Amino acid sequence: MDRLRPTPRSLADRLRAGLSWPRPGSVAVSAIGAGLIFCGAVGLEAGSLQSSANPSPPSTTANSTPRPPSPSSGQPSSPVSPRSTTQAPTSTIPSTPASSLPIAGASADAPIQKLFATGTAAPAQESLRSIANPESPLVLVNKTHPLTPVDYMPADLVTLPVRTGSTEPALLRAEAAAAVERMFAAAAAEGVSISIKSSYRSFETQTSVYNGHVASKGVAAADASSARPGFSEHQSGFALDIGDANSGADCDFTFCVADTAAGKWVAAHGADHGFVVRYPVGLESTTGYLAEPWHLRYLGIAVAQDMRVRGIQSYEDYLGLPDAPSYK
Repeated sequence: MDRLRPTPRSLADRLRAGLSWPRPGSVAVSAIGAGLIFCGAVGLEAGSLQSSANPSPPSTTANSTPRPPSPSSGQPSSPVSPRSTTQAPTSTIPSTPASSLPIAGASADAPIQKLFATGTAAPAQESLRSIANPESPLVLVNKTHPLTPVDYMPADLVTLPVRTGSTEPALLRAEAAAAVERMFAAAAAEGVSISIKSSYRSFETQTSVYNGHVASKGVAAADASSARPGFSEHQSGFALDIGDANSGADCDFTFCVADTAAGKWVAAHGADHGFVVRYPVGLESTTGYLAEPWHLRYLGIAVAQDMRVRGIQSYEDYLGLPDAPSYK
């Protein structure tokens, strides 16, 4: 015969059974006990309901690791350090990220950063506020900073309607070309006649120029006076070699340019038009090249004038970067 399955008793039935214990002397105690049981049961059930409706938040004490925020929240998705619940020590606070600097690639405390941090006009496009962008007039080109790509060719080269002293066409980036026209006109107004001896050179042209120097005087001497292809400011379209139209050809590309009217004029007034003498005397170990008083580099009026005011002659120093005496 199968045993009958006991019928589940309600809470009230259990209480009645508890109050019907056979020893009369225990009734009072039983009643008190039952009451406590009943209150406890009701309290537990209510607490359970409240807990399920309002779950407790996770602990965020200093000894626990909070869950990282969701990437969609806009916060870093990497795990958050337990230390983040308190103020981080000064030594662990990260330095200012490069992206927040006015000019990317230059040292954080470089003079160029101080110039543009004041709100002085910088290139309008954010991408041009970088010394690594070949499109920018601020691009650094030396023996440790080649153009990228090395066969870079500017898209906005224009022919300058100015006097030229060679069979090469006078080509420069549009911004630099306009500045050259203004500079030459200002010089002419003072009776100084400046000519262009060399301007933009393609990767292929610079290869030919450099190889010619190597063939005539060897690699070491060539590297002191001519840039390797991909490492030349001429290829950027922001550099030109000048001469004095009233001087003989024997003075072209020689140090005597510094003593001509044109050489003296650009040294004194070039910055007013955005140009600096890129390879000055005495800074060969910084620039990596012998002094060239004929080689001008367009950096923009704000930078060129600021370098003059500060008495800084090399672009490397103005950017707060190491010297570039040799190739890597």
